[in-house]
Amino acid sequence: MLKNILNIKKDKVFFISITIIIFIIVIFLYKSKQDYSHNYDVDILIKNTTILTLNENSQIINDGWIAIKENRIINIGNNDIPFKNPKTIIDGKGKVAMPGLVNTHSHIALTLLKGVDDDSNLSNWISNINAYEKKLSENDVYWGSLLGEIEMIKSGTTTFNDMYFFDDKRIESINKTGIRAVIDIPFSFENNDLIINSEFLEKYKNEPTITFSIAPNPLINFSKEKLIKINEIAKNNDLLIHLHIEENRNEKNEFLKIHNLTPLQLISNAQLFNNKIILAHSINFTNDEIDYISKQENASLSFNPKSNIKLTGQTANIKHFIDKNINIGLGTDSSASGGSLDIFDHMNFIAFSFRNCDNNNSCEQDNKPIISSENIIKMATINGAKTLGLESDIGSLEVGKKADIILINLKNIGSIPSYDIFSNLVYNTDGSDVSDSIIDGKIIMRDGILKNINEKEVIEQVNLISKKIKSLK
Repeated sequence: MLKNILNIKKDKVFFISITIIIFIIVIFLYKSKQDYSHNYDVDILIKNTTILTLNENSQIINDGWIAIKENRIINIGNNDIPFKNPKTIIDGKGKVAMPGLVNTHSHIALTLLKGVDDDSNLSNWISNINAYEKKLSENDVYWGSLLGEIEMIKSGTTTFNDMYFFDDKRIESINKTGIRAVIDIPFSFENNDLIINSEFLEKYKNEPTITFSIAPNPLINFSKEKLIKINEIAKNNDLLIHLHIEENRNEKNEFLKIHNLTPLQLISNAQLFNNKIILAHSINFTNDEIDYISKQENASLSFNPKSNIKLTGQTANIKHFIDKNINIGLGTDSSASGGSLDIFDHMNFIAFSFRNCDNNNSCEQDNKPIISSENIIKMATINGAKTLGLESDIGSLEVGKKADIILINLKNIGSIPSYDIFSNLVYNTDGSDVSDSIIDGKIIMRDGILKNINEKEVIEQVNLISKKIKSLK
């Protein structure tokens, strides 16, 4: 009896001892893993890739690597990799790493109205779209924004400049997807006093991927006195000024009737050029007006050719803007007007459409593009960043800049062979070739799969909203 009791006690002691030993080993391994994780020398290492830097010299680095720590690029090279303990490794073999694309003019939530009116001229189109917009709820705009942001991220855009309403819901969607954005702030006039929502700016001032603009739209509704006040608010709050201007052939006459000034004269007299300013569309400026704009160092053009061709039959006089060295970024406008939020699609359209010859001028021997492939890529990257005043942080792959990077698969049939990387990207690539997206140092998409969002849920919600929209037709 006593012997049995002693044996049971020995078994218990043995069991307890083994349990303690196992527990100590587990704690040790866990602690070792924690200590090891704290010693990562980089957060993300992209290796074995062709790097399109878009730096001052448009340097291309073959078989290169990019090291990212927190939200910044800390090193770039193509020799031996000095980092031995990266947290995440992305093998870029057969791919091109380049700066994320920048969409300089958009109305992202209008993805909800894509296809509701593809046949009207601009004035009728605006009237028809406005009728639908009045029926949209905050929740609708949230889901429409998510849909647009998904399309942009999956096709290589990492930054967009948006003009729309229901600002809190737009910001909620941006925080959900992780994309970078410039958002127009809410404001109003009361007794000719400009009122901005200071609580809104205070609430969102520390958002890591969001900056702000002020967008007096439609411009024709704002007097010189009101625009002067907008200019002061922009200056005091470091806001970008974002304008629709000269979007149709009749705009000058309309402004002269109401303001006795052309659109350019109005914004110039209000001193808007003293601030960073985006001139979206700009299809009807005269050569003299473009010459004047070229002397305004804060001005950039947002070129939206697909939308402008569809709604008005013409675009900005892009050759004269280029000849005058005016900075130009690309914009999609809304997908309800431009048809797509894929910047590669818009780059391709420019490359094929804007050449020295046209239907009225047969000159096969000199049908060169007005804009080279390299410069089209620059419009979509570094010049787009300049348009938004963000060139010190994004738009090129350089040490110290924020890590907004996309990887493009050049192993697809449509991209083989590749003799000129700029030409291949502009003429033969589309958004479906984008495999990975890093925004602000975070992997947002890996191998075509978004990390932060359930695409299926967004599609289901938008389809429900579209049923409501269809019932309004």
